[in-house]
This record gives sequence, structure tokens and C-alpha cells, in this order.
Amino acid sequence: MARAHSRRATHLAAALLVAGAVACASTAPAVPVGAADAAVILVPTSSAPLGPCAAELAATYCSAADALAARAACIARLSAADRATCDAALGCLTLYSPALAGPCVAGPTYSSASACTSPVGDTCSFYRGCLEVADPCGAEGYALAFGEPLCYVFLQHRADFSPAGQHWLQSVRACLQRELAVQLAQPATSCDALSAQAYASHTTCYTAPDDSFCALATGDVAALVAIVAPYLGNPQVAAQVGKVAGICSGNGP
Repeated sequence: MARAHSRRATHLAAALLVAGAVACASTAPAVPVGAADAAVILVPTSSAPLGPCAAELAATYCSAADALAARAACIARLSAADRATCDAALGCLTLYSPALAGPCVAGPTYSSASACTSPVGDTCSFYRGCLEVADPCGAEGYALAFGEPLCYVFLQHRADFSPAGQHWLQSVRACLQRELAVQLAQPATSCDALSAQAYASHTTCYTAPDDSFCALATGDVAALVAIVAPYLGNPQVAAQVGKVAGICSGNGP
């Protein structure tokens, strides 16, 4: 097992460090939607809708019909240039049924600051609706420049992962938001401090004892590499990659 972990760590470190130009090559299929009364959220296929469609992306819908109506309203507001950046096959927004505890409640996923203390981990609206509100750092800050877009990319490309890999993604998504929710009670002293705390949580969540990256199959590692590689120009991302690789090889904390 130790040798397998070491090979996986070496694979991750080497592949990510040389794959800065790699992008997600596969076209993700339409995100599945559950039963008529299941919760549904919108998932953007590019960064273009994130600002113009913030209200629609921040909401939970209790029927596909309502979600489709919200999607149409959003797309109508996008410019031709914005629409040109969207996935040619899927359009600008797809539908996803998140795994939620309890019955569906339509409306803003986070309707108050108190709601942010218990993140809805299988969605991505926490970053803009909670973290950015509590610690506004703008378009270049962690919440809007990294946390939110990467969360949506993982949702959009979840079909590239095995069932075990998808379960790991869901666990990581929830873990990252729980870690950040703890920080909301004590706003960061600066945006740099917030970023440092947030990026550090990635190592913790990626290597959680019960659901660790170190146990992922090679195909899931490759899918992760394709998604994360374009972010390696960020030294904080590269540092966390190194730490995860170290933990998987037995040389980390």
C-alpha cells in the first residue's frame, strides 16, 4: 500500500508540475437531475454567468421546470460575447441535483448569515453568498477567483470520475466549506490571510483519513490533474499540491 501511495504521489506531483497548459479535454454530459420534487441548482459551464447570473446561481429550485425558467432568464441577460464562452453542446448553464439533507426548500440557498454556519456542501453558492459577504475580497480574492469557479468545474466534470472519485469530490466539497464556515465567526485580518487559511484547508480536506486522495484510482487522479493543472500558476495551489503529494508518499505531516 505504501508503494501504491508513493507512486500516486509521484504521479500527481510530476503530472501537475508539467501540465500547466492542460485543460479538461472531455466534454461533460448534461448533469443529471433527480425526481420532480428533488432539489436542483444551476451549474455554469464557463465563468461568464458567475456575475450576471449570481441570483439564479445562489438559489435552490424544487423542480426542473423552475430551474429551467431561471436558466432562461439568466441566459437572456448574457451578452453575445459571454454566451460565446459557454460550452457549445451544453449551453451556459446545466442542471444538477445536489445531495441535500431534508426536503427541498426553494429560494436562496443561504438566506441569512446564520445559514452560512451550516454549509450546504454539495452546492457552490457558499463562496459568493457567505464567504465573500463576510470577507469581501473582490474578483481577485479566494472566494470568487478560486473557490467558486473550481467548485463549479468539479461539479461540471464529475462524470469524468469513477463513483468512488465522485464520492471523494463530494466529501471534499463539503469539507472545504465546513472549514471556511468556522472562519466566518472571526473575519480574516486581510484578504491575503483569508487566502492562506483557505488554501491550507485544501490539504486537510484532500487527505481526510476516511476519504483521502491517496486512495484514489489512477483514472481519478488523471481527471483531477486535468482540472487543477490550469491553476498551477498560483504558487499557493502548487504548494498545496506538494503537501498532498508528500502526505501520500509518507513524507508529509
